[in-house]
Amino acid sequence: MQHDAPTPPPFEEGLPQELWFSVDVECSGQTPLDGSLISIGACLVDDPKKSFYVELRPDPTKQWGHKEERVHRLSRAHLEENGIDRLEGVRQFALWVRATAEATAPESSPLFVGFNTPFDWMWLTMAFAEAGVKNPFGMSAMDLKSVYYTLHGGENLTWKKTVKRFVRQVYPTDLVGDHHALADAIEQAELARDLRSKSLKNRIPPTIPERR
Repeated sequence: MQHDAPTPPPFEEGLPQELWFSVDVECSGQTPLDGSLISIGACLVDDPKKSFYVELRPDPTKQWGHKEERVHRLSRAHLEENGIDRLEGVRQFALWVRATAEATAPESSPLFVGFNTPFDWMWLTMAFAEAGVKNPFGMSAMDLKSVYYTLHGGENLTWKKTVKRFVRQVYPTDLVGDHHALADAIEQAELARDLRSKSLKNRIPPTIPERR
């Protein structure tokens, strides 16, 4: 007879619960040194209707990435006319994360959830620093590609096969992200829920060494 795995004890008493935020950004370059952060999309993983989206005016000192524009389809002219000041947009995002966490689960700690998180995290941490605001996620971030690889990895799964088109063969969806920051964040939220459910079914409880 199979029994449900017991709930593991916390590693340390009093650790806050986590509130998962799915986050995606679009940019006009490969790094903050050669491009601009141009849009931010985010939603709660467990309540995607609670969402945030902003388009940002490009940094006039940075080159415009035409290759990237073919992906995100936001022209420089559109952003200069319709976007808001990029540092103000970043400040608004930080405030939204804190306000949403406080309203949803006051005792929670916001957790950044992304797909290929190092890319999005790089842009946002640089932007928070430039805007002079504290990163609302602290140092807490999760990469869904890594979670997928851990769950499904093996001799036949290389890192290159963790790209979205392969992942979605295992976890199909009707949602379409298509490099719109908010749509991508909502689609990522669904994937995060699916991966979490899979993880719970296959969870190996941690063995915590006794303190000496």
